Amino acid sequence: MTEQPHPEPELRLCPTCQAMPPKTADMVLIMSAGKDGEVVHQLHASDCGDYLEWHVWMEIGAEQVRQEQEHAERLFPDAVVRFQAALQALSAEQADSPFVKALAELVTLKDTKFRGLGGFVILPEWADILNRHFPDR
Repeated sequence: MTEQPHPEPELRLCPTCQAMPPKTADMVLIMSAGKDGEVVHQLHASDCGDYLEWHVWMEIGAEQVRQEQEHAERLFPDAVVRFQAALQALSAEQADSPFVKALAELVTLKDTKFRGLGGFVILPEWADILNRHFPDR
């Protein structure tokens, strides 16, 4: 697989402060992804109203993510136990379903990662599990 060259990031001027290098000594650079995944840079003066509003929204978003993560970490272990009990209650025919087997494997993998180092069930793991239970015929 050949690596694609990275295009230069698009530089967008803030409509409020119009920060532009090197004129503005006290600048803040915000990096984001554009509509098509390209890297976008936007410069702001550190006291720019648009930047300060963006910063507040980022802090609010980070706090929401933190709270959601804590909530999920409290719920997940007991939910896994309930899932495993429901799995045990299935008939042999139901438990033999590829849907049930794939879901059980994904839940088990996530539980293992949660109890270990944490971490995501990454796309290659999803693909391997789904391909194993739903092979290309």
